[in-house]
Amino acid sequence: MNRRDALKGMGLSLGYIIATPTILSMLQSCSTKAEKWVPLFHSDIQALVLEGLVDLILPKTKDTPGALDVNVPKFIDLYVAEALTDEDKETYKFGFEAVMDELGIPNVEPDPEQPIKLKTEDLDAILSKYLRISKAQRLAYITEEHLVFMTLLTIRDQTVWAYKTSKEIGKNVLAYDPVPGEQKGCISVEEATGGKAWSL
Repeated sequence: MNRRDALKGMGLSLGYIIATPTILSMLQSCSTKAEKWVPLFHSDIQALVLEGLVDLILPKTKDTPGALDVNVPKFIDLYVAEALTDEDKETYKFGFEAVMDELGIPNVEPDPEQPIKLKTEDLDAILSKYLRISKAQRLAYITEEHLVFMTLLTIRDQTVWAYKTSKEIGKNVLAYDPVPGEQKGCISVEEATGGKAWSL
C-alpha cells in the first residue's frame, strides 16, 4: 500500500463516525477491566504504544477517570478488528507502523530477554510534535499529507469519541437525562447542565 492511498483511506474510514447501537454495545463490552488484555488487532508492543498515547491524550484527573480507566485502548483495538473492512485495516496498520517507526520502536515482537522500554517522554514528544502545534504547522502537515500526523490525529479522535461514549463518562461525568423533560430554548449551558455537555 502506498502512502497516498493510506492517507485517503484514513480520512474516510477512521475519522468521525456515527455511534450505532452495535458500536455502543462493543464499547460497553470493554467497560470491565480484564485481568490481562489480549489485543485482537494490534501486536502486544503496538498495544503498549496505544495505551501510552491514549493515557497522555486523556489522563486521569482528581475529578474524572482517564481513558485507560474506561478501557479506551481495548475498545479501539476491538473496533479496528471488528468494524473496519480489510482495506481499512491495512490503512490503519500502515499508519500505526509509521508511528512506531517515528518512535524508533521495531514493528516486531520484542525478545523476552531484551524487552523494549517505552518512555513516556518519547510518547509525549511525538504528540507534542504533531498535535500540540500551531494552525500553520497543522496546515503544512495536511498539505504534505504527513502519515504520522494523520494517524495520531485519528488516534486522538478515536480516543475522545470512545471516552465520551463510554457508560462511565456518559452517566457520571457528562450531563445525562435518559428521559428528557420540558424543552427550554434560550438558556445558557451553565444554567441547563451546570456547564456539562450532554452525553446523548
